[in-house]
Amino acid sequence: MGLQKTIIFIGHVSKDINVIKGKEQIIPGGGVFYGSFVARSYGWDTTVYTKVNLKDKNIFKEMEDYGIRLIWYPSERTTSIKNIMPSDNPDDRISIMMERSHPFKLEDIKEIEGEIIHITPLWYGEFPEELIEELRKRGKILGLDAQGFLRNIDEGGKMIYKDWEKKQEYLPLIDVFKIDSKEAEILSGEGDLKKAINLISKWGSKEILLTHKDGVILWVNGEIYEEKFGEWTLEGRTGRGDTCMSAYLIHRDLGYKEALKKAAEITTEKMKRPGPYKTFPIV
Repeated sequence: MGLQKTIIFIGHVSKDINVIKGKEQIIPGGGVFYGSFVARSYGWDTTVYTKVNLKDKNIFKEMEDYGIRLIWYPSERTTSIKNIMPSDNPDDRISIMMERSHPFKLEDIKEIEGEIIHITPLWYGEFPEELIEELRKRGKILGLDAQGFLRNIDEGGKMIYKDWEKKQEYLPLIDVFKIDSKEAEILSGEGDLKKAINLISKWGSKEILLTHKDGVILWVNGEIYEEKFGEWTLEGRTGRGDTCMSAYLIHRDLGYKEALKKAAEITTEKMKRPGPYKTFPIV
């Protein structure tokens, strides 16, 4: 028997308020939420470092029931985001920050060590850039989601995307950089996805995973690989990128092409319904 593989996710969980074509629902969310279920479903030892108002812990009880280890840091508030999807295009999304948990600090991450560490914040400032350098020392593979470095919050609470000024300083520290089609265009100034991913590759990340409404693109070693998503529902759209990234990270030992194929299959399955990807029921 080999040692159990370990993966660590760090970022805020979120009380998501999703409004899909006028219909509102409140569900648990956040990159750490959707990503951790995928890893746990495939038998990985899965840990999440997050911040929350402890009175809201019960909202995320489903994670602990599924065998995900949660390291809770107390905060006055729990991050809460309203996601408005007015059309059938899953990339047409308006996000409004309702409340924010405290940002991460150096003392929050000083005990973290793992085979794979994935940094997946929800908003710019949640995970200060200088902490990336510290985590680079602590994981064999370091993943990073662009969302938490491009998604800024204006005075009215609306989430607006801005280019990441420090991208050329910190991307050389990253093994796998996760972006979506909107983030790719903002980072590169290029609307064509393949041109965008090639431009972004010049800033130093070893691999880039780009999700869009039809599928996923991987850049690695100057090569581009693609896989399509199958049928999905708009209700299942939330968590698409987080699911895809986690699925790719835990299957990288299969080789790039096979890992991308598995990631697309798992993401398609997740997008058929709301909620996280699961392979076994909670007993």
